[in-house]
Amino acid sequence: MPRALFFVTLIILTAFPPGVHAQVKPDAGNEESASRKVVTFGCLLPLTGKYRILGEKALKGVLAAAESGHSGIQYRVVVKDIGDRDKRLAASLDELLNTPGLSFIVGPVPSKFIQAVSPKVNSKRVPALVFPVSENEASGGPYIIKYYYPLEEQVRVLSGYAARGLGIRRFAILYPRTALGARMKGLFASGVAESGGKLVYEGSYDPGSRDISGELGWISSAAPEAVFIPDGAASSAELILRLKREGKLRDVLFLGPSTWNSPLFLDLIGQEIDGFVYRAVFTDVFYYGDGDWDEYSRLTEGKFNEKPDIFGYQVYRALKLILSLNPESGGGAVITDGLGSLRNNPYYDIEIDGGGSYRVSPRYRILSVSDGELIDIINVR
Repeated sequence: MPRALFFVTLIILTAFPPGVHAQVKPDAGNEESASRKVVTFGCLLPLTGKYRILGEKALKGVLAAAESGHSGIQYRVVVKDIGDRDKRLAASLDELLNTPGLSFIVGPVPSKFIQAVSPKVNSKRVPALVFPVSENEASGGPYIIKYYYPLEEQVRVLSGYAARGLGIRRFAILYPRTALGARMKGLFASGVAESGGKLVYEGSYDPGSRDISGELGWISSAAPEAVFIPDGAASSAELILRLKREGKLRDVLFLGPSTWNSPLFLDLIGQEIDGFVYRAVFTDVFYYGDGDWDEYSRLTEGKFNEKPDIFGYQVYRALKLILSLNPESGGGAVITDGLGSLRNNPYYDIEIDGGGSYRVSPRYRILSVSDGELIDIINVR
């Protein structure tokens, strides 16, 4: 089958001197281009400043999604570089909202800026696709579309599966002494209590040194059946190996967040733990055998000659969902009504939250490690 053609026009507006504007030249004399439907959407991304890497990842996800969109449609992508300053964000938003035929906005990224744009996008009825980390992080409104894997849901799924699915009753928590580590600790403790389990040990460590020598004896004497470690792939793998070898926690189930769903985690610990006997279990919304991940990998490696990343993939999946709704110029209701019609979709949980925003969460999976490979134990519904 011949490959469908996709047309993407990218306009990046950043640091132009006063009075200078970026323009897109039409395809002169091209009747096919003139008759093709054009969908214009904007992006509020940090392509300079301290969040630049995050912005670049998001942009790759945007371009990959646009390239895999509907054939016969030209996507006009207007990207505003918001840097890392609130003042620049405000000016960029105003300019973007004045773009002729604007259908929707991707961003702002990072999520700390969501609250600043909510009033204007709601008043202008232009949907903004955003990516919070936590359920309590972003303000809402009918034109804020939150696509995310919230920490709260990760912890609820993980603690519930361990307690009810595997019959675990005695839990321990070993967390890094950071704001996020403390929050994950609190969420997990609540999840354990709600699931009928008992928290028998709670310990912490310095995230720089990861020294747990003072915790090994205590955690071993508490005799937990499962240990929750809310840290990154490399740090968690190091701690698990120490707990197994020095803390003599050989038959304990180790539990972790979506950061464990990583080739790095597999490389560091894959031969040490066999998931079929439930020695390491974590949760995420995808695994590396997914067709969407394979497609995103092909697009990013072919277009940018780089390995795919998780945040870019999150943006890619979210934007593909929005483009599947066939958005129109200035048609915010087309997108919000379309999301409402997908509320029974088997791949997403779509609901309206307490702030009136659409919350879109991909279905969670329970993942593990077996024979040196990441495996999908169950697709949580």
